[in-house]
Amino acid sequence: MIECEILDEHLREHAVTLINSVWHGINWDNVSSRRRMRIYDEFTNKIRSAAHAGRISKFYDKLCRSMDSNPPEMWGMNALKTIKDIEENKYDLDILELILSETQYLVLLMREQNDELKTDRKQQKLGV
Repeated sequence: MIECEILDEHLREHAVTLINSVWHGINWDNVSSRRRMRIYDEFTNKIRSAAHAGRISKFYDKLCRSMDSNPPEMWGMNALKTIKDIEENKYDLDILELILSETQYLVLLMREQNDELKTDRKQQKLGV
């Protein structure tokens, strides 16, 4: 039971890494202000849709295309390492199932992670 919980947490971390990579690759210049108001709902729905892909690499590609995302080098490299780890350990179906069942929670984890990064950057600028 504990091993399952540890595996789920590990898969959750991988899922957040992947969706965060896509998020950071969105070209915000092409996103209208009206669309921005509902972007998290749109992103959640597109994650769910992409999770039906059957393989984690197809999920990632489909999500990038649907969000018109081109992740920056650092985020893209992290995503590729994550995909490789998932495929090597044959966790494709497990993580896709987790993504389908916990999509909203994963997006909330991503938002929390991004808020922490933003706070850290502000503190660094202020010299705190």
